[in-house]
Amino acid sequence: MNRSRRYEPLDDASQVVADEPPGAAASAALVQDVAVSVNYEPEDEELAGKGCRPRSSSVRRPDPIIHEKQLKAGHYINAEYESLDYEVVHSDMNIRHQLIVSSYGTVSTWFSRTLACAIIGVLTSFCAVALSLAIDHTAEGKFGVIRSYMLDCTGWRCLAVPFSIWLAFNLAFAVIAFLMVYIEPVSIGSGIPQVKCYLNGVKIPRCVRLRTLVAKLIGVYASVMAGLPVGKEGPMIHSGAVIAAGFSQGKSSSLKFTSPFFKNFREDHEKRDFVACGTAAGVCAAFGSPGGGVMFAIEEGASSLHQDLLWRFLFTSFLAFMVLKEALTYIYGQPGHLLFTGLLDFGSFGQARITSLGYEGLAYGLLAAFLGLLGALFVALNVRISLMRRRYLTSWPLRCSEVLLVSAAMVLMALHIIMVSGDANMYGSSINTYIRRCKMTPDVLAMTDMLLQTPEAGLRSLLHAESGTFPLVPVGMLAVYYYVMTLWTYALPVPSGVFIPSLVTGAAFGRFFAVLLIAYLPEQDWVDPGKFALFGAAAMLGGVVRMAISLTFIIVEAAGVISFGPLLMFVFIISKYVADCFNESLYDAHIELDGIPLLSWRPPPQSEHVSITKVMSAPVRVVHPQMTAGDVYDLLDSCTHNGFPVVDPPRPGQKPSAAVRPAVEPCQSDCSDDEARVSPARAAETAGRGPLPHYGRYRGLLLRSQLVELLKYKVYDGKTVLYNDDYPRYPSHKEVHLSEGERHMRMSLLPYMNPGCMVIMESANLPRVYAVFRALLLRHVPVVNHYNQVIYHYNQLTCHFDQVIGIVTRKDLARYRAGGPIWRRSVHRVPVWRPPPPPSVAARLPLRGVCRHTLARRLEARAELRREREGEAGPAPPPEPTFHRRSPAASGDGDGTEREPIVV
Repeated sequence: MNRSRRYEPLDDASQVVADEPPGAAASAALVQDVAVSVNYEPEDEELAGKGCRPRSSSVRRPDPIIHEKQLKAGHYINAEYESLDYEVVHSDMNIRHQLIVSSYGTVSTWFSRTLACAIIGVLTSFCAVALSLAIDHTAEGKFGVIRSYMLDCTGWRCLAVPFSIWLAFNLAFAVIAFLMVYIEPVSIGSGIPQVKCYLNGVKIPRCVRLRTLVAKLIGVYASVMAGLPVGKEGPMIHSGAVIAAGFSQGKSSSLKFTSPFFKNFREDHEKRDFVACGTAAGVCAAFGSPGGGVMFAIEEGASSLHQDLLWRFLFTSFLAFMVLKEALTYIYGQPGHLLFTGLLDFGSFGQARITSLGYEGLAYGLLAAFLGLLGALFVALNVRISLMRRRYLTSWPLRCSEVLLVSAAMVLMALHIIMVSGDANMYGSSINTYIRRCKMTPDVLAMTDMLLQTPEAGLRSLLHAESGTFPLVPVGMLAVYYYVMTLWTYALPVPSGVFIPSLVTGAAFGRFFAVLLIAYLPEQDWVDPGKFALFGAAAMLGGVVRMAISLTFIIVEAAGVISFGPLLMFVFIISKYVADCFNESLYDAHIELDGIPLLSWRPPPQSEHVSITKVMSAPVRVVHPQMTAGDVYDLLDSCTHNGFPVVDPPRPGQKPSAAVRPAVEPCQSDCSDDEARVSPARAAETAGRGPLPHYGRYRGLLLRSQLVELLKYKVYDGKTVLYNDDYPRYPSHKEVHLSEGERHMRMSLLPYMNPGCMVIMESANLPRVYAVFRALLLRHVPVVNHYNQVIYHYNQLTCHFDQVIGIVTRKDLARYRAGGPIWRRSVHRVPVWRPPPPPSVAARLPLRGVCRHTLARRLEARAELRREREGEAGPAPPPEPTFHRRSPAASGDGDGTEREPIVV
């Protein structure tokens, strides 16, 4: 067997990714020095002299230095994304508070939840109605002006006037849509990926703010009016989530408003459930589908389900549906008739039925497979375009220019389709004859009329136009053009949705196939262009977003024909499975593109061999049950960790990090992997020196925000603190000021910690901890040994016990992914990348207690700052860095021993 002759790196170097991972701009000399240190040539000689065996290729190596421009799509985790605290804290203080709550309080909580869900449904419907009315009335005025100028055309020169007005309208609204993203960047796109990640447990900054809601509604209105191939249905889902997150808390940080209502819901897990209800209400208001809203919240929204939450989904969706219908009937002068559906109305299909299940099923299946392939191609190409957009269009003026270019291209596309339309064939006739035939008279051109309206109205035209209305060439051009423009538009810096463009594209392709079948099978009466357009729209949407269950409910309820249900489900299954063979859905692809640590439902396949000791993060800091306020403050000031295990203090006369080190026999370089792979417990038993080193017996867990709250409210006498007074924006520890006397006050942390926090044994593997972590939506899982002691990680390859304490976080699990086509899909481990701080900030950061790569970047920042102050023209030679292993005594995490420096 061919084996590498390298050795296991130092524990500091193994923290390159988790501490401050690659991506910083270092000088060429320092990068070369650090690259040499990654190969660990000095350690090779040092460890080889101690008789340690070489490391095999199966042992995990640290991630190399990666520049930001070298990061690939879906091949990194952005370290700036933190997790939400969805785990319920069962501290002694919380239990005491629950004991004093009477049965009246329980009923009051139930009533408050119901009232909050009702408010969410009503407000989401009002926003949907306001958005729909604004778009409809503005579009009527816009296209009315364009039609009036086209009616007055008598020669070819006057065609420039209506299309110039069309272009001016589009560019003006495109600027407004772009400004909304410029003001609030998180309002870009549909918002469904962000809401999905939020419900999964990822904290997306400013995702559910009031400012985001305003920017989203105004931006999607302007995007539709700009003529872009976008829809308002996807943004309505995000809007419902923002409304739910705001009104369920009874406070607004943006408006500086706090009320005593809904105070019990100011926790992440309560807010998560209301946001899930908001997504269900948004889907219902957008599509007029209560069942679709419930199924969407289950399939793509909620990550934690229970029966009471399902009832709230249904109640919120039903209320949103009824309020929306009542509002529309009063607006259009038919109160009480409930004739309207939602923002998306497919129109009535009358007596349309499935007449030949065999032939139609085969035709729809082939159409679904083809459009599933197009959906997979759409996702792959859109990811490529997004990468190019992020690499080259880095400034706001360039991004705005792209928006204007796409808006102008839509006008040129419409002009080209009208010019080559079969209804207005100009070939062989004079231009004046063409103009006369193109005039907007009562015998209006079908293709021109479809383009001079909103995308929703154009979709209805494709679904209900009579056979022969759309010729083969124009409808084929419409399908290709709309596919390309939708591909270009998604992830453009404007608020937008992909539902309607995908439906229009699929309907055009379906009608194109129907025209072909009519040409070759003229006697088959089962070939209905309207039905082919409907099933084509469903197949295209399913191939792009891959939501088969909820989309079946949505399309069936929007079409109003229950007999289409089985074939629609069949079409969604075919398109989804065909597209899944090549890549993931569009939303998941952009989640990976942003480096968001999303945890899917199941662990990555073929990961049973990955041990938990290779997954966990290390080192972390611990706290004791009794600490002074000054020690807690210094702990928070010395690290950025968000979770702190509470452990028993060491016995008198014994340091927590001075545990007994068992003597380990030198590893033999010529022994096999099985002979050299000795577990820590087996090594300790063989040496006869007692159990593994540890920090003490595990008692519970405290979060960083909880420690800051205890310091802020000066909890020295057992005061009750429920952690929801400052939710969701907890203060920083730097905002807490302690006097010299207060620093020596002792704090008892036992009443405030979470003693029921989930832990995992050191013998577990990745699938086991992944299943527990994902099912309970945890944030931290400490790794303990069989004595319930938070363990160190023994490194048998370096012949000593590393000063590493284990804890599993979301980023540790999200780093293991399985991607690529199904025939070569494999598990890979991606790095965690943290955007480097500016040189002015990095120059002031300390040099001790950091990994080699972080040290190199900070040395370079100091050198750059020195050159700026001294006014040097050329770059100064970098100093020769001296790298130390992390000092346990300085960090408080290890055994307190010093090691010799290693000069590279």
